[in-house]
This record gives sequence, structure tokens and C-alpha cells, in this order.
Amino acid sequence: MTDKKNDGYILFPEAYSRRRLNILYREIPLPDTVSRMLRKYFNAMANLYGIIPLRKVFEIIQEQNHNRFTEEELLSFAEIARHEEEDYYILGAEELYTGGTPSDPLDRELIDVFLLSDDVAVFEETQRIQQGKPYYVPPKKELLKYDDMLYCEPTAEYEAFTGFLRSKTDSPDLERAAFADLILKMRFVTSSLSDVIDEVNRLGFQFDGDDDFNHFLSCYNAFHNNLRMQCNRGHTPNEIAATIPPEERGIKSLTFGPNIRKALSDGTMDAEELRKGILAMENIPSEGLRFDLLRQIAEITGGMPPQQIPEKKISRNAPCPCGSGKKYKRCCGR
Repeated sequence: MTDKKNDGYILFPEAYSRRRLNILYREIPLPDTVSRMLRKYFNAMANLYGIIPLRKVFEIIQEQNHNRFTEEELLSFAEIARHEEEDYYILGAEELYTGGTPSDPLDRELIDVFLLSDDVAVFEETQRIQQGKPYYVPPKKELLKYDDMLYCEPTAEYEAFTGFLRSKTDSPDLERAAFADLILKMRFVTSSLSDVIDEVNRLGFQFDGDDDFNHFLSCYNAFHNNLRMQCNRGHTPNEIAATIPPEERGIKSLTFGPNIRKALSDGTMDAEELRKGILAMENIPSEGLRFDLLRQIAEITGGMPPQQIPEKKISRNAPCPCGSGKKYKRCCGR
């Protein structure tokens, strides 16, 4: 029996029992070491790229492993893996879209399960923004580290951001839970700074005034711009920006004029409403520009950091808030 989602819009392959899966895997002439390697690659690529066709998966793995298996063997493995409950789906156009033309098996896509956890909007937007971008392909050892969905390169920006989180809690479990929620939100193309701040508020972090809040924004902005993102096929925003000619990079800075500054200063203009509007903006050229505008408001008015909001319902496919790194439905949501 197959699962249907969004009134039949997506048709997911049937989930097989572990016993049946093991029997099928044993029928493939692949050593166990190769099967385990392929499983790690599938998880890593789903986490790093979000969406990648099996044709590209085969190309990358073959290049890094000197032709250890054939195209047919990869497709046989993928056909069985489609029926496992993993953190990815393997779907063809006929399963993703009503009336979709049946895909060549190599054109099926490996998709991060979180991109289809609620509806297809995040998946479609990620797919749209990926168009024309090259894949970031690190060496094998580095690529396989993304088998852990929370793995990030230990850059200076990563250390600064996680260090700030650690300074806000004495609980290692809360620290991991906070990082899990934030990192996943930041990797999704439809998430904005306001979503991240909502998550910070939900977790109960308290800021010691505007300087502390602006320090958080600065750490967030630097980390975000150096984070490997699915919509960039594994590249960071800074790497993608570097490929764009300077004349095409858009607005880098924007300064409030004297009239707006005066209105904010004397209270004629509602600073909190302006801040909320900037946080909610979807078409802002860059997160750096958003941060700069928020910084200017804080400098002019000494505005307060965001207020805590009610806790949101946890999606069954979201990371479990206990910090285990598992999906909610496979952990505390059982």
C-alpha cells in the first residue's frame, strides 16, 4: 500500500519491513562494505544538496571510488533504498507531480525528507533557485561527514555562532537542540531571519540588551553567509556571490535618510513596527542588508530585542527538541 500526501500530489513508495529489505539487499551482487558506503553517500548528499538526480549521484561516487560498482548496481541499490525509512526520498517525476512523465531511473531525484515534510513549496523553491548552479563536491572524507545532518565545517564563523549559543545556556542538551533547529532553518531557502529569531525566542534565550542582541545578529549573519546551503547545491552564499559580476550583485547597503532617522528618534515612526517589517521582508537583496537596517534602528532608538512567542507545534518530520538529532516521529513523538 502506498502513502499519499497533499491529496495525492505526491505518491511515496511503500515502506518495506527490515526483514524484506535485508532479503532484497542480499540479492544484489554488492559487498556489504559497498552497500554501507552507498547508504552514507545517499544520506550525505541529501543533507548537503537537498535535491540531486541519481545520475549526478553516480557520477560523484564513481569519481571518488574508482569505479567500484556499475550503474546497474547503483540503480538496484537505489530501487530498494526507495522503500526504506531514511532521511531522504528517491522519487521520479511521476510520483512528484500529477500526470508527470515516468522518469528514467537515473533521473529520479534523491531528496532531503525535510523538503517535503509539510508541502511541496520548499522543495519547489529550492529546485528553482538551484537552477544553473554547479555542485560543490568536497573530497570523499569531507563529503561523507554530511551523513550527519547537523554537520558543519568548523569555520571561524561556526565557532563564533555556536560559542554564542553556548554562552546562553548551561545545558548541553539545550545547546544541541537549539543548534539543530537553527541550522536546519538556515539551510532552508524559505526561512528568513525572522524565522530564526522566532526559534531563538521559542527556545527561551534571553538577550542582555540591544548590544547583546546585535552581537547575536552579527554572529548569525557571518555564519549564514558561510554556511553550505541546499539551494546553492552545497555552496555558501559568499561563494555564490563571488561568481556574480560586481555590477550585478545588487544593493549592498542602505542608509535611512534624515527624515526617517528623525521620525524614529522622536517616536513619530513606530520603530518596532519598522523592525518587524524588515524581519518579514522576503525579497531583501541579502541578509547582510537586513542586518544593517536592524542595526541602524537599534542605534537610533535603542529598541528592545524581540519578545518571546508561544511555542509552535512540532512537525513529525522536524528534529526532535530533545536534541537527539533524530526526527520527532522516531524519538519523543512516538
